[in-house]
Amino acid sequence: RALSGALGAFRALRDLGLLEVDMISSVSGGSWASSILMFADMDLQTLLGPATDPSRLTLAELDRRPPPLGAVVMTAVNDIAISLKMDGVPFGLLWVATIAQAFLEPFGLDRLDAFMAGSRQAEQQIKAQNPQYRDEKFYVPQPGRAKNIVMGSTVEAPDGYKATSDNAVYLQVSPDFSGSAFYPNNVPVSYTSTDPRSAKLTRVLLGGGLVSTFAFGGSAPSNRGAQQGGKGVEMHAPARPFCLARSVGMSSAAFGAQISNLPGLGGHINPQVDMFPVTSLAHPRPQKAKRYMIGDGGNLENTGLLAMLQRGATRIVSLINGPEPFITTMDYCNAPGYVPTGKELTSQFGNLFGYGNTADDTEFHMHNQVFPSSEYLPALCDLYKLRGAGKSLTIRRQLTVVRNDWWGITGGSTVDIVFVILGKALAFEGLLPPDTAQALEQPLTSGLNNFPLFKTMFNNPPDLTQYTARQINLLSAQTEWAIRENADMIRAVLR
Repeated sequence: RALSGALGAFRALRDLGLLEVDMISSVSGGSWASSILMFADMDLQTLLGPATDPSRLTLAELDRRPPPLGAVVMTAVNDIAISLKMDGVPFGLLWVATIAQAFLEPFGLDRLDAFMAGSRQAEQQIKAQNPQYRDEKFYVPQPGRAKNIVMGSTVEAPDGYKATSDNAVYLQVSPDFSGSAFYPNNVPVSYTSTDPRSAKLTRVLLGGGLVSTFAFGGSAPSNRGAQQGGKGVEMHAPARPFCLARSVGMSSAAFGAQISNLPGLGGHINPQVDMFPVTSLAHPRPQKAKRYMIGDGGNLENTGLLAMLQRGATRIVSLINGPEPFITTMDYCNAPGYVPTGKELTSQFGNLFGYGNTADDTEFHMHNQVFPSSEYLPALCDLYKLRGAGKSLTIRRQLTVVRNDWWGITGGSTVDIVFVILGKALAFEGLLPPDTAQALEQPLTSGLNNFPLFKTMFNNPPDLTQYTARQINLLSAQTEWAIRENADMIRAVLR
């Protein structure tokens, strides 16, 4: 769902001349789409396809093969995973290898032995300083796209320990730098073993800074003082490159949190990476690298927005493609005494305002408030009006950022943000040709059940992630339409 939605949004932004933003921040299926956009050596017209006209989207047109970025979701990942396992790929690498073959191989981006760098110039500098990498393959972002990308994952827990809302942190991966930029709550964390006979792991320093991505995933510097960071720090090279496929696979490993809490399984199934903390004057004691299990960024925060606030972004367009429908049985503009739950529409939105912030064995959303709670109900009111008018759920806000110590967000700044939230839009559906409109009225037989909120997993069983051409093309057309309908609003924020 996220990839299909991103396809349409990217296509509209391309045609509006707004795709060359400073940064794209992505999570899960959004990282599938954004990594292809950023790294694929293919012109944008071919990669994203031509602009769509809703009035021409007959069923025959929708059943045409999507453009390359969208077509990858037609791949049967179950078959790939079974084939790879039969070829001897270990479980711990199986998800990454499957994602590499299904989504990155069509663009020549699937090599597990390739490094990443921020540019060709950066690649040359890395090779000059590290001659052993002179002949190694590096993937770099293509020109004419965003200046950089952050692919978000969750650092669940060290092998053999449980992930909880009190120790899971966000892992930022970019072609230039990767890691966890801040200490959660500015204190060390603790972990409980999945084996009740084993002792608790306490006072573990986690995060504190970023490491050059080509050097990420190895042991801590031999010089204890060098663990505080700086330029030109000598380190042992990681055993294997932190490649694009690993970062994309980790970002979408939705099973990561749950598996990490099952005795004896997490270390064998979850993607993993070695990490050490960057020390500081506040936390000067060096610590060795530990092997951590990594899961989907959505285990912690499913929009990528908080990573941008960590970096001080002040102008943002947030594409939220959550699975939950907007509940409109209540008039949110006339609701005296109503106490929001955060579940009025996708909790990915409510969490940002401090509503619906919960934790269980699969998601740790306790610490995600970054905007005042008082701004939530007025936003629901505006969204309610838009839904009543059949329009896309797109609103612009100037919001004060709330201090969030877990994420290292200082607060106090103002962000100019447009939220584009996936949901039913009768104005879009009213533009569709008669046969497509009729198909939406017969969703169980037309393959359009729950449009546009298709399931992330098993939408077309038995395959885990496969969508049909019809589903990809119609969903991407709606998100493209939503961006175009709000072009002035989005242009005002991004320019």
